Amino acid sequence: MSEYKQFSKKLYDENDQMAKEVALDFLISTGYYKLETPLDEQKEEYKKQDFEVILISKNKKVSVEVERKKVWTKSCSWQGWSTIDVPTRKNQSKAKLYVMINNPGDTIAITKMKNVLKSNISTKKTIYTDNEDFFNVELTDFKFYSKKNNNWLEF
Repeated sequence: MSEYKQFSKKLYDENDQMAKEVALDFLISTGYYKLETPLDEQKEEYKKQDFEVILISKNKKVSVEVERKKVWTKSCSWQGWSTIDVPTRKNQSKAKLYVMINNPGDTIAITKMKNVLKSNISTKKTIYTDNEDFFNVELTDFKFYSKKNNNWLEF
């Protein structure tokens, strides 16, 4: 039976705000999104989404799920694994976009949440669990960007 990583307030405090700010900075930089309600005024929607932005062209709210992957230590490149593994506990998310942030916060991988949810699943041991299920999302389902000289560039 698969297990989930237990919620940790310490890890949440360490990672959540930084990941949201990096993802928001990227999304706004594209010119396609704007923030209507400041992050600190958006209600936490545990397991549903991390925040909402407005897709400018359609004036429509878009929900975003964001995660900081601390073992992704490389900047300006992917760490090298053959897939991006997303915990299956994210299957309850109502988000339209999924953004993974590297540990330093200068490189991201972004995809539509539907790409995550359609991916194959495998079980692996982590530093927090012995038997956790993950979506194994193909690298080709993501776009990768890094921030250099205050600009986000695709690589």
